[in-house]
Amino acid sequence: MTRSTYALSQVVNLIGGGTPKRSETAFWNGDIPWLSVKNFNNDSRYVENAEEYITQLGLKKSSTKILDPGMLIISARGTVGELAQLKSQMAFNQSCYGIDANSEYLENDYLYYLLKIKIRELKSIAHGSVFDTITRETFDNIFVSIPPKKEQLAIVEILGALDAKIELNQKMNETLEEIAKTLFKSWFIDFDPVRAKAEGRPTGLSKEISDLFPDSFEDSELGEIPKDWKLSSLDDKYDFLSGYAFKSKDWIETGVPVVKIKSIDSGRVDLNTDTFVSEEFLNTKSSYILDKGDLLIAMTGATIGKVGVVPISTEKALLNQRVGKFVHRDNTKNLFLNCFASSKYFLKNIENLASGSARDNISKDQILSIKTVIPTDDVYNKFGEVTEDIRKKILIANNENQILEKLRDTLLPKLISGELKIPNAENLIEEAEI
Repeated sequence: MTRSTYALSQVVNLIGGGTPKRSETAFWNGDIPWLSVKNFNNDSRYVENAEEYITQLGLKKSSTKILDPGMLIISARGTVGELAQLKSQMAFNQSCYGIDANSEYLENDYLYYLLKIKIRELKSIAHGSVFDTITRETFDNIFVSIPPKKEQLAIVEILGALDAKIELNQKMNETLEEIAKTLFKSWFIDFDPVRAKAEGRPTGLSKEISDLFPDSFEDSELGEIPKDWKLSSLDDKYDFLSGYAFKSKDWIETGVPVVKIKSIDSGRVDLNTDTFVSEEFLNTKSSYILDKGDLLIAMTGATIGKVGVVPISTEKALLNQRVGKFVHRDNTKNLFLNCFASSKYFLKNIENLASGSARDNISKDQILSIKTVIPTDDVYNKFGEVTEDIRKKILIANNENQILEKLRDTLLPKLISGELKIPNAENLIEEAEI
């Protein structure tokens, strides 16, 4: 089929955003979602939620606009090139552009994937004295080859199916993680079973589990805690390994993947990295080899304290500096630590301990110094046993998403460029047995 080439600015409509005055309380806390880049910087196709909302008056009295479902939003200043598609009407700030396909040439669904492969090019010509910036003129200098709409829709069907499965797995994992966190909060923060027994009420647990909990409290420096439990730092139960400081001369184009801070994303560690070293490091630096279920933490920068779990993988990966790995002394992968490290209390402690002149940093010793309430071994082990099925399901879903994302990212540029034909792409998906 015939393809035609255009400047990107010829086939899209750019929409500017804005921010209502913060000082005007009547402009805020309304019912209109208002987006900033932090709401869609997670590499998901869709953005569904905003942290802030504005009123109709705020919309009217500012330069922000409403984007309709299906339209796109791209970050244009500072953190350049984050991209998402809207599922519902939302307003947005001035650091982003709304993008709507010119329907004479493009479908918005296809435009999303077209822009995905143009992000690097957009970033390369972004300019600014302090921050990189995408301007309207940037879109004049990006050229795209566009197939007929029938082919666009066929490409979207293939890539969209992969993204839909990825999103389904992500939502399932979010549900599973919430179940584990709810149980963790009940047992180890609110102490619900202990309070119930102390007050002579049923715990709602089986007798076997209920009998593991004490029926009274004792004082600690953080207040009352269950009897015979202890307030202790993390080093009471865990060790910690900081990553290896690979040198620039170690990097090669392909080989053993190295996990950096940017690999920690949405509670998961992405092994589809672009950083590799030779296989000789597997022998010389074997202690830095990652295993499925390992819990990693970012130790510096804007994402300090962010944690992620290493998925199942047939290939080995190594741990880079400024990323740390928790080590369970009992050689388990009990979700107690995962739930604690995902809590606001843990992150607040990280923020308070972090220090650094140019950017925040935190050390192994500081992380392990954070205190929490440690239950008796039988309760700790029972929590691990009860949540083990959740842990396994999360690992399996994360592993499937690694495969799906790698396949999608392989097919994307080849389908958009026309190098790979639709039937061949369908065959590759069938061969992957997904």
